[in-house]
Amino acid sequence: MLNDTMIEPAERELTDLIYAALFGEKSWQDFLDRLNALIPGGVSTLFFHDQKSGEGGISLAAGLDADTARDYAAYYVGLNPWMHNVARTPLGTGIIGERIVPRDAFVRTEYYADFLRRREIEAGVGVTLWREETCSFLLSTLTTRIDPEENQHVADLLTRLSPHLTRAFRYYRTGRSGGALAQFGGSLLDAPDVAVIVVGEGMRLRAASPRAEALLSAGTVVGLTAMGTLRLRDEASAALLKRMLSRGYTGPRSRVVHLGAYRLTLVKAEAEGATGYFSGLAATLILEEARPADAPDIGWLARSYGLSPAERRVAEGIAAGLTPIQVAERGGTGLETVRGQLKAVYAKTGVNSQAGLVRIAFGFPPPR
Repeated sequence: MLNDTMIEPAERELTDLIYAALFGEKSWQDFLDRLNALIPGGVSTLFFHDQKSGEGGISLAAGLDADTARDYAAYYVGLNPWMHNVARTPLGTGIIGERIVPRDAFVRTEYYADFLRRREIEAGVGVTLWREETCSFLLSTLTTRIDPEENQHVADLLTRLSPHLTRAFRYYRTGRSGGALAQFGGSLLDAPDVAVIVVGEGMRLRAASPRAEALLSAGTVVGLTAMGTLRLRDEASAALLKRMLSRGYTGPRSRVVHLGAYRLTLVKAEAEGATGYFSGLAATLILEEARPADAPDIGWLARSYGLSPAERRVAEGIAAGLTPIQVAERGGTGLETVRGQLKAVYAKTGVNSQAGLVRIAFGFPPPR
């Protein structure tokens, strides 16, 4: 149980775990598990809440099962009385729940009676680590302990940890521009006719390849506003990108759009767990000069949809008119292996037929 004498040792240990997680030596789950072990009957979470939309979710949890986390995001997020006032809480200061909602009012809420009390949870402590537009990102601990003075020790610990966790947000969101592009490989980034742009929430530019920087400067297809946010000349593409960068987006992960002399591929990032929590929403734009439609562009297809080398070989064979049996024979692999790889190709590209695969390989929209 955390008390005055334990705060400093706990701070040192947890700070070490934060930086170990940041540099890949430990996991963020290790950090959250250790924090949770200090809390009686603890449930500790990294979660977010959007004040404007009312949406929220738990990105990583200790002491909480996945079904309960889903229940929170699906229903109870709208009933959480602490979140109704979260926008007014100071950044970086640990706060006990009673400072946000008096306990006599809190225990009369459906959130307490139906969500917390059934799990023997009585109180909560949290700290707002980061805000982006109307969305707040928090570290929270729930506890079976009612005593606000005892819970204040946890709030003090969260206050001490918050500067280090804030650095994690800055690292993931602004300090990894090179890493944001590294996934595409040197050959693509160096190609004179391919531009790669990574944008985050609010259309803020995170990274751009050399070719992309030239296009941004020219401003003919893409550019930057005075506020440093991405501007697309094509309004429909800009609207689609904004939808991809919204938390409620459920559409296709990727989309191809033709813009005059360019083919634009929009790809929504799918980072999950702690990485997605700290890095936030993101999308990638790949701009390529239009090519003659004389053959399917398997290289573009593989890059745009994140196909593995094996999946690319299968896609190339299917697009060339081969059957799965012929692809297996040509590659010296088993038929079931090829079928599994083809299933993965269809899942990633959003099509379910040879004709659909050929269509998008030629740069046309997928069949509806």
